[in-house]
Amino acid sequence: MDLMQDEKAFSYPIYVDVSMCNPEGALYPAAYQRIVIETIGKHLENIALDSVRIAKQYGVAWVLHSMSLALARPIRLYDKLSIRTWHTNAAFPVFRREAIICDAQGETVAVGATFSSLLDVKTHRLCMNREILARFALADGETLLDAEKRFAERVAFAEVERRRVRPSWIDGLGHVNNERYGEFAFDALSAQERQRIGALKRLDIWFKAELREGTEFSMERGELENAVLLRGVMQPENRESFLVKLTY
Repeated sequence: MDLMQDEKAFSYPIYVDVSMCNPEGALYPAAYQRIVIETIGKHLENIALDSVRIAKQYGVAWVLHSMSLALARPIRLYDKLSIRTWHTNAAFPVFRREAIICDAQGETVAVGATFSSLLDVKTHRLCMNREILARFALADGETLLDAEKRFAERVAFAEVERRRVRPSWIDGLGHVNNERYGEFAFDALSAQERQRIGALKRLDIWFKAELREGTEFSMERGELENAVLLRGVMQPENRESFLVKLTY
C-alpha cells in the first residue's frame, strides 16, 4: 500500500462559523490554527496514527513545535473550502507535515506546514527511541512552504500586558491548549492592527514552553518591516513560552 498516495487522497471540508471571525467576517489567528490542527487530528485518526492510538501502542503522543500558514487570500465567513494534509519528511525527532487549503473551484487559498515530535506520555519528555521513531517515518512528500521550526531573528520587544492562566484555559492534557496562544497574541495587538487582521498574509507560531494553570506571563510586542511579533514570557523566570508572527 502506498501510504503517501493514500494520504493525499483524503480531503476534509472546512466549516467557517461566526465564532471564528471578527464582526467584519475576517478570521482570527486562532481560527487558522484550529482549521489546520483539527484537520491533522482527524487525518491522523484515518491513517491510525492519532495520539489516543499511539499512546496505547507505544506510550507516546504528538506535541506541536510550530505551525506556519501562508495565505493566497484571506479565508472569510461562509467560504466553501477543503483541506488536505500529508507527511513531508522526518529529521528525527522532528516530523514535518504539509497542508493545502483549496476553494470550491480547486484554487489554492493557503498552504501550511507543521513541525511535531513524539512525547513520552510518562516522562513528558521528547521520545528519542529511534526504534519507535522509525515506525512513524512515512515516505517523504511534497513541500509547499518555506517554513522553519525555530525563529532565529533578533527583535526588540516591549511589554504590552500581564496575564495569568485561568482554570478554564486548561485542556484535557493539563496545559493551555495551543489555540489559546493565538488568542493571546490577537488580544495584544493595537486596535488598528486588529482591524487589519483581514489583510493577514501569513501566520507563524512557535511553541517553546507549556503554560499551566496559575502561570503569570507577560505579553510582549515587537516589529519587523512587514510583520508584528507577539510573544508570551513566563514570569518571574523570564522564560519565553511562545512566539507569534503576523505578516500583513
